[in-house]
Amino acid sequence: MLFNLGISWTNILNFLRSAVDLIAVWFILYYLISMFKANMKTMQLFKGVLFILMMKLLTSVFGLTTLNFLVDSIINWGVLAMIIIFQPEIRALLEKMGQTKLNDKKEMSDDDKERLMDELVNAITTLAKEQTGALITFERQQSLIDYINTGTKINADIKSELFLTIFWEGTPLHDGATIIQGDRVACAAAFYPPTNKELSPKYGARHRAAIGISEITDSLTVVVSEETGTISFAVDGELRKIPTKELRASLVNELHWFKSNVEEDQSHE
Repeated sequence: MLFNLGISWTNILNFLRSAVDLIAVWFILYYLISMFKANMKTMQLFKGVLFILMMKLLTSVFGLTTLNFLVDSIINWGVLAMIIIFQPEIRALLEKMGQTKLNDKKEMSDDDKERLMDELVNAITTLAKEQTGALITFERQQSLIDYINTGTKINADIKSELFLTIFWEGTPLHDGATIIQGDRVACAAAFYPPTNKELSPKYGARHRAAIGISEITDSLTVVVSEETGTISFAVDGELRKIPTKELRASLVNELHWFKSNVEEDQSHE
């Protein structure tokens, strides 16, 4: 029947190959644009690249020889320039793509989750009240082992007193991030690559580091400002202030600790 209609398997395969090719290109472009749009500086540069490509199209169509030569020269040298200009963003993209996914995670009971949440909320609230600067990162699906290795490994229970001790200015571990894996404090004094975003001067090194790690991993980082005691969440390259009274609910929402239980209850209904 297909051959009677003038359609062969070769045509079908060619169509499928073209469709997959277009989808792949669309996905890559979408991913790159999503990455660049988080930084206004790189977004402007990206628009400049699109402008050059449009100029190339117009000069070719209208036969503008001299202008076409100039555009070709810019494009030929532009590849090297792009690598240099976008080096931090390219590095961030490759790091994010290369992160190891975590599949084996220790399951916590509801009682354990409630207890750990109490400890975390108490610690963060106290740090904010005392205006003690802090940087606490929760590992989610992507592994943070490379960053854990930059700090001092602890492998301790999640305790409010532990966080208050770590971030006390008199300890050598206060300068850096504390990373939590599941129900354990993996390390303290870990260091992250700072973001290249243009931020307000009111944001210091902690906030820049928090945004930086959130740009290249799916982690959640809680930042406590030592100047104001403000609590902020850094997720997906963005910083969001969290009122103290909403801290617990926000943590539960971001960490999805109780999500599976809620879904199970809904399915039974």
